[in-house]
Amino acid sequence: MANDLCPPLPDEQSWRFDEILAAEPERAAALETAGPPTALLESIRAAFDSALIAGQVRWGQEQACLKPQDLRAVVQLPVAPELFDKFFNARTGYRAHFRAHHEHGLEFNSRIIEAVRHTLDAQLPDVVVGRKLNCEFEDCGHVQITKLFVMTSLTQDLSKIWFCTKLIQRNGGVQDLPPGVVGPRILLDGGQSWAAPYREHGDAWLDLKGAFLGASGPYQPKDPEIRARTLQASGEA
Repeated sequence: MANDLCPPLPDEQSWRFDEILAAEPERAAALETAGPPTALLESIRAAFDSALIAGQVRWGQEQACLKPQDLRAVVQLPVAPELFDKFFNARTGYRAHFRAHHEHGLEFNSRIIEAVRHTLDAQLPDVVVGRKLNCEFEDCGHVQITKLFVMTSLTQDLSKIWFCTKLIQRNGGVQDLPPGVVGPRILLDGGQSWAAPYREHGDAWLDLKGAFLGASGPYQPKDPEIRARTLQASGEA
């Protein structure tokens, strides 16, 4: 992908907001004017930066199902509903990159992780307080998570971002968030349509998951390319 993050992306005919326009005209107008991928990437970076400064980021250390001794970093941050909407549903957003080509999506995902890593490297203290999570994403207690662990887990090629469905609670437990996928859909070429995820204030969280750290190095149980091709075909991760 070119450095300006502008590969061929869906156009107005192959990624349409007709249903959103009919139900929520202001939302449709905002999606139509979402800006280039670089603008969305900068907005995510700025949101992460602000969440770190405000102490709003949630931290987790998740066990692998087959090898509980292998752990990965989970990083959750709140965003404005408008940014959440543009990030997932705009023609220049995350899923549109995968729709255009799975490799475009992988590259855009990598750029997001790169931006997050840059911010963490500059701002993350040596240790943060988080929660230990089993492979069912159930809370298993308080844990201190080192900066080294977070940075090692958040590898560019193996880490991923998606909307948060289970929010880590600071004092223990995990809160289920509403899916936010019911409502007007994005209309695609070939007669397809995708859900257009939307969350209100308080529920609009992003979820970053790093690679599991095993004896042979970082890994993901699910090949990132398989995830990318699923996103390309269905818009779901």
